[in-house]
Amino acid sequence: MKLPTISIVTPSFNQGRFVADTVTSVINQRYPKLEYIFMDGGSTDETLKQITPYQKQFFHFESQPDEGQSAAIAKGFEYATGEIMAYLNSDDVLLPGTLSFVADYFLAHPEIDFIYGHRCIIDETNQVIGHWILPSHSNWLMSRWDLIPQESCFWRRSLFEKQGNIDPSYHFAMDYELFVRYMMKGKFKRVNRFLAAFRMHKQSKTATQLDTIGKEEVARVHKMHQIYFPPIITPIASRFFPLWVQLRSAVFLRLKESFPGLPPGSEFDITILWGKENNDR
Repeated sequence: MKLPTISIVTPSFNQGRFVADTVTSVINQRYPKLEYIFMDGGSTDETLKQITPYQKQFFHFESQPDEGQSAAIAKGFEYATGEIMAYLNSDDVLLPGTLSFVADYFLAHPEIDFIYGHRCIIDETNQVIGHWILPSHSNWLMSRWDLIPQESCFWRRSLFEKQGNIDPSYHFAMDYELFVRYMMKGKFKRVNRFLAAFRMHKQSKTATQLDTIGKEEVARVHKMHQIYFPPIITPIASRFFPLWVQLRSAVFLRLKESFPGLPPGSEFDITILWGKENNDR
């Protein structure tokens, strides 16, 4: 079968410490029909120096002041032509074999419009420090909680064309709003695999904005799309599901369970999965 073109957008601004890991995790997939679009917001740190060796491999590259992360992603998608689409922030990484798996999955499951996997969490030094182990996809659950791991998400262009681009007016919950909108028309599937790793660090939006603008924008999504909990269960429901995911993930690690894409356990360097070539970059 003919392989689909996969378009990936990476928005970046002053992530020089991590950006080379992000870029090499995409390029070293060795996927033959990749469109990699890099949108830098005019970084003033070492970002441009770090990615200079890879610029010829970008489908599109630009570095200039922009209107923020969401606007950069939205603009990047305007350049994309691939049948499969995704975006990867400049501190997260794909896991080996992800793009081949994604292409094969969409070819084998024409009824599926959107896939995502479990989340692997890494720290500033690429050490695996945790997971999110998610249940099978439920529109009811995932439209109410912002728990879909964005870095592991891929979707068909047909869904993008039906439901539109990312909304640049969001600065934290742009992925959540996009996914809620896509759930209205597309068929989602949580695949039983690790596809990418999410990086936790002191400057990340999750660390700095979750309890402020994050909560405000999630509430905005609920209001905009009329997503409500039944009143009688709201106090319990608002806490139970996220706590269940945390508990299931902790047990998963404690028992050293595993799914494809990642070895069992934690406290190992994610770069070992790439072998000598990636470690020597």
